[in-house]
Amino acid sequence: MPSVYNLELRYDGDRLEFSRVSALSNPASSPAIPEYSSDVSSNNESFEVYGLKNTEDVYVTLTFFCTADGEFYTKEVKADFFDDKITVLLIEKVIGCEPTIEVIYE
Repeated sequence: MPSVYNLELRYDGDRLEFSRVSALSNPASSPAIPEYSSDVSSNNESFEVYGLKNTEDVYVTLTFFCTADGEFYTKEVKADFFDDKITVLLIEKVIGCEPTIEVIYE
């Protein structure tokens, strides 16, 4: 049975509406298809991530709609996943349609 890791998205604002999260642990693979992908139904949501080949420097991509300009965007961050910690994508600051994503571990 594959390992399962915990990921949380935390955003309390109203400018961004998240729709998808994906994780890719080996971007050099061809084709570069994410090992994990899920729809997002809330700006504060928990996910069980499975299927990762590696757990360090995983590329996590968020897809979101920005209400300020009516456009869809993607934002990528690197994160690590641990058996005993939750990987949290914390968004407390948005300038225009550009979120600052802080990765923390709890």
